[in-house]
Amino acid sequence: MLAPLGWILAIVLGLIGLIFLVLVPHNVRVRRVRRAYRTLPGEVVDQVLQLIEQAATQRPSVTFLRLAGESECDGDMLIQSHVGGVPYAETGEDWPQGTPEGDPAKFMLQVRLDHPDLGDPWQGRLIVVFLVFDLEQAVRSYAAPSIERYMPLDPKEPPRPCIRLQSLRLPAEVEEEGTMPMLPARLCEEIPEITDVLRPHTNDSAGVLAQILHPNVYGYSLDAHDIAYVGGDPMLIQGPHDPVCDHCGKPMRFLFLFGKIVPGVQMADAGVCCVYGCDDHPDHCKGFVDSH
Repeated sequence: MLAPLGWILAIVLGLIGLIFLVLVPHNVRVRRVRRAYRTLPGEVVDQVLQLIEQAATQRPSVTFLRLAGESECDGDMLIQSHVGGVPYAETGEDWPQGTPEGDPAKFMLQVRLDHPDLGDPWQGRLIVVFLVFDLEQAVRSYAAPSIERYMPLDPKEPPRPCIRLQSLRLPAEVEEEGTMPMLPARLCEEIPEITDVLRPHTNDSAGVLAQILHPNVYGYSLDAHDIAYVGGDPMLIQGPHDPVCDHCGKPMRFLFLFGKIVPGVQMADAGVCCVYGCDDHPDHCKGFVDSH
């Protein structure tokens, strides 16, 4: 009996050692880039973001939605892009139901669309998304949101922190799967000035750029479940959604994608939500959650 037990112990210890070898360098790098980001002067962050926007004017692009810090969820913020806080609503609307048992849906975010490639029906629209524990999410679309029309909903539970979403034009790559946002390592390759600006503060420009684009993310790279963006095509985790309009039967346009950017809310395992709309019936949108 001792020999088999010895082999089992050796295998277990070997697996523990392998995990240690993988995780320790990863965690060390994460701590290093997060520390470098926290010490970056504000003007350096602004300069990097300006370089990205300048590059986006010369090639295909998407509108990246960057978490820009906590904000009071009142006044003009009620009709602007944010995660958490309270949702925009108008007279006659109720808080959506989240489960068949009657539990409330979770308010995720609202996005004020301004990406030019979406076309006229979508410019200035406010899209509000609630998390429902089903394939299709609760999505509301407002053509002309205003403080005068705003009617607060009963939040059902204490609101999460309100975090403003900053729109940032970001270069995109046109691939066989569609037009996708460039991620940090690729951005540093395509825009070497980013590395020049960050070099006095770090030797890991791509890792720190990931922190700039998604402040305090636990990582040094970004994936679909770490980001939010408008325009282009969805970074699909599963198969295509192929949504069609319930009113006219036409295929719906991809509007935006967001991942786990809402503090305290997890959309399944590394989940992302893709939101679509119909150009002919823009008051009606659909959202679908995918996960690994």
